[in-house]
Amino acid sequence: MSTRLEQFELLVGSYSRVLASAIRRVCSRRYRTLIPDVEQEVYEALWKRLGSGKEIERPSSYLYKVALTTALAVVRKHTPEASPIETIKEPLAEAASPFGGLLPAERARLLGEVLALLPIDQSRAVRAHLAGFSHSEVAALYGWTASVARHRIYRGIETLREKLKGAPIDVRAAARS
Repeated sequence: MSTRLEQFELLVGSYSRVLASAIRRVCSRRYRTLIPDVEQEVYEALWKRLGSGKEIERPSSYLYKVALTTALAVVRKHTPEASPIETIKEPLAEAASPFGGLLPAERARLLGEVLALLPIDQSRAVRAHLAGFSHSEVAALYGWTASVARHRIYRGIETLREKLKGAPIDVRAAARS
């Protein structure tokens, strides 16, 4: 029978890509500096589970779930809470936008409809960019050069602005809501 340390090393070694994927999904660019802390917390949670003596039936699913929940907990712990002043200022800023009166779901639907009007390559580039990919990542994803990806993203966002009647709208904010 293997020791707890051997089990731990085997799980972490075998499923390191699953753990890294879940952690990157939560941390993305905004919380990139928290990745080492999140990894440590995930390893600690896994170590505790192995210490409890309970068998892990589906390791990939279990590890992915542990990594996601732990990463979310760490990010929430390190995210400053909004003060009452910030929560008051945010709706005022939205009201200034022509789309400020729309619900987040309505904004997302409107953005989706306008993205569907773009040429397919521009639409793919803008969607990937809004999902958080950099120009070089978009280029690698679709097999383009970095300059082609940058051009398609730029032109796609410009076309979006034109189709939304030139309104000064933050396209990323519309995509997040």
